[in-house]
Amino acid sequence: MDEGPLILVVDDHAVVRGGCRQLLEPPLSRFRVAEAADGMAARAQVTRLNPDLVVADLNLPGSPGGLDLLRELTAAGRLVVVLSMHETPGIATRCLDLGAAAYVTKSDAPDALVQAVEAALAGGRWLSADIARALALPNREDELTGREAEILDLLADTADLEAVGRQLGISYKTVANTLVRLRNRFGVRRTADLVRVAVQRRGAG
Repeated sequence: MDEGPLILVVDDHAVVRGGCRQLLEPPLSRFRVAEAADGMAARAQVTRLNPDLVVADLNLPGSPGGLDLLRELTAAGRLVVVLSMHETPGIATRCLDLGAAAYVTKSDAPDALVQAVEAALAGGRWLSADIARALALPNREDELTGREAEILDLLADTADLEAVGRQLGISYKTVANTLVRLRNRFGVRRTADLVRVAVQRRGAG
């Protein structure tokens, strides 16, 4: 039997780590799970185990704290799913800006964590439905061309513009120019914000 991807769960509460382990390991899911109770332990585990993905809380004791750990991990090219008690859209936005692949709140349904991990490992993004609704931007659906809708749909899966272009058979420049129009249409300034629009749009579909 092949071993599943290794997930490192970082949370200072043993009951949370145990709950994550129960959700992620067989028979409910296909992953292996390691644990760390704080940022320092997480650093050591990442070096020792080289996990495929890290699930991290934001409220970690000591140094580095949750946001600093997130920044370190994403800067090193690590996949990170944030699992937090915070349901404030601004905090979720900050985590996404720092490179988190997904943001799950602890009030989400239990299967949300598995969905977020699966999406991140597949190269996509995942956002708690409540956060996505709170971040919803003005509806411009009626103004989208067919090609713009296709690009926006693919953007929900990946922020790699070259990958979007390959899937649609168009150039990187065409994708980039379309994103400029879409950012203007939805009233956002960054591609990261447009990704959130795309994720929210898919969730509403």
